[in-house]
Amino acid sequence: MADLLVRGIPEETKKLLAVRAAENGRSQSAEVVAMLEKELRSSKKSWVTMLYDVAQEVNGVELELPARHPAREYLFED
Repeated sequence: MADLLVRGIPEETKKLLAVRAAENGRSQSAEVVAMLEKELRSSKKSWVTMLYDVAQEVNGVELELPARHPAREYLFED
């Protein structure tokens, strides 16, 4: 396995990483690897799939349907 050194991480970001890692029962290094893998693998998904995945994470999304207008009638002359 390869190593990666990341410099210049803001202190607040480092604290947030530590919290997220603890919540997920992982080391900070393992958390970063999990985050990178998730992001890099999901970037190959279509925008529809990404939207669906996000909606599933929050137990669905209610959308208001816009008002529909009657279909246009076209008159064709023979």
